[in-house]
Amino acid sequence: MVSHPHMRWLEDFAVGQTFVFGHWHMTTQDILEFAAKYDPEPFHLSPERARALGWCDIIASGPQVAAICRRMQKDGFPHVETVISPGWEQVKWRLPVYADDQLSARGTVLQVRPLASRPGEGLMQMDNRIVRQDQAEVASMVSNWFVRMRPTGAD
Repeated sequence: MVSHPHMRWLEDFAVGQTFVFGHWHMTTQDILEFAAKYDPEPFHLSPERARALGWCDIIASGPQVAAICRRMQKDGFPHVETVISPGWEQVKWRLPVYADDQLSARGTVLQVRPLASRPGEGLMQMDNRIVRQDQAEVASMVSNWFVRMRPTGAD
């Protein structure tokens, strides 16, 4: 098996490791397009309706913030042999995300273990904290990943 020189396998992760990753500039267009297609609540689509509910402007959908976190994870770990995610847990929307917010994330490994049910793969669980430019936490979630184990002979 030929792998990228910076490939990471399950064995390359350890409980307690923390990674900072991602950079996402949220735009009004991002918020409006996602909301129109997936979460058409008035406070995601109308500045007036958002202000009437006490927000400063339209706010991003929580599922959109989770999807952005996923994108930042993939960009932050492009050479990890992930197989699939069996799901997210403990998803929390803590503060609103507005247009022009700059998002990044911090992930701490909670669990790493081989899977008896999936030979050659293991589970990596990561606690993710999504923050904006002022370091205020806007969302958090625990992500679970099936990650390939290092094949024999792979460096």
